[in-house]
Amino acid sequence: MSVLLHVCRGCRHRETSHHGGDRGYTACACCRGAGDIDPEPVLVQTWAFPDWEPETLYRPGSPWNAGTSHRLELCACSRCFSRFTELGPG
Repeated sequence: MSVLLHVCRGCRHRETSHHGGDRGYTACACCRGAGDIDPEPVLVQTWAFPDWEPETLYRPGSPWNAGTSHRLELCACSRCFSRFTELGPG
C-alpha cells in the first residue's frame, strides 16, 4: 500500500530514521540526530507484486509492514488525516 510519511527537510529520509534504534542502520550523519522533520506528510507510493501495480493508500495510524521486522505504526496526526481525506483511500 501507499503511505503518508513525514520526512526530514535536511536529508529527505523518513522521520523514523531519526529515532532510537533506526539510527544504527544508516550512514547518514543527519539521521543520527533529531533532523528537521517536515510537519507536512509526503505520499510514498508502493507497488504490489508480481505485476508492480500501485497499492491503495494506508489509513493514518495503521500498521505498515505488519508481520515483518520492519513494522511501523503510521503517523495519525491531523495533517496525515487531512491529506488522507484529500487523496482518498484508493
